[in-house]
Amino acid sequence: MKRFITINRGDEESKRLCKYIRESMVKKNFTIDEKNPELIIYVGGDGTLLKAFHEYLDILDNVSFVGIHTGTLGFSTDYTAQEVEEFLENIDNEPVIEEKQVLEVECYNTHTSKHYYALNEVRVENIVKTQAMDLYLDSTYFETFRGNGVCISAQYGSTAYNRSIGGAVIYPGLELLQVTEISGIHHRHSRSLGAPLIMNPNIQVTLKSDSFDHALLCYDHLHIHLDDIHEIRVRNSDKRMKFAHFKEISHIDRLNALF
Repeated sequence: MKRFITINRGDEESKRLCKYIRESMVKKNFTIDEKNPELIIYVGGDGTLLKAFHEYLDILDNVSFVGIHTGTLGFSTDYTAQEVEEFLENIDNEPVIEEKQVLEVECYNTHTSKHYYALNEVRVENIVKTQAMDLYLDSTYFETFRGNGVCISAQYGSTAYNRSIGGAVIYPGLELLQVTEISGIHHRHSRSLGAPLIMNPNIQVTLKSDSFDHALLCYDHLHIHLDDIHEIRVRNSDKRMKFAHFKEISHIDRLNALF
């Protein structure tokens, strides 16, 4: 992994660290390559990772990510700002590559379709009015949901927004899909599962509604309006996101760092 780039969260400390890392790695005969990097070093937090992921989505097969934490949450990072020298020492070693599922989502109306990808989660959310939608698992009808929306995540994203709304945290190695309700309405005239639904990774989740007016499709930190959409399909894609681990950090330690 001799070709690299750095991406930062935009604050002065992160910019300073990026400059120092670039200069130090060039001295070690690494090459800065913004178009075709083999390694993306993101300096910031989990939001910086998502920014880098979407910026280099088209070359995921050829690139790996490693993070240095200067942001708010650093669940995905392996080093702190105080451990930059350790990182620069480790960078010559062969990393352990950890792959993560990537979600894909297709939105349909009568004329066209739109296609997106997400690492953390895909959410259909409506804060203007109650959103009614039918949920299908593959081609089988499952339930009619009423409420603010639903969140669909895979293993990696289970610790993000999904966890904050009561979804299950899925341990690494279990490639699963999860649907979690966002403020579901439950009474005798409107009832859905009311609990996270964990599924095998090959399931396609389809959401259908006569009207998604005022609703948003949120995919990671990005979003689109769904006013002209009637059907949304979410599944695991063929893409994989790769972390390059130059040192070992247990998943339990990462979870403990969230609290």
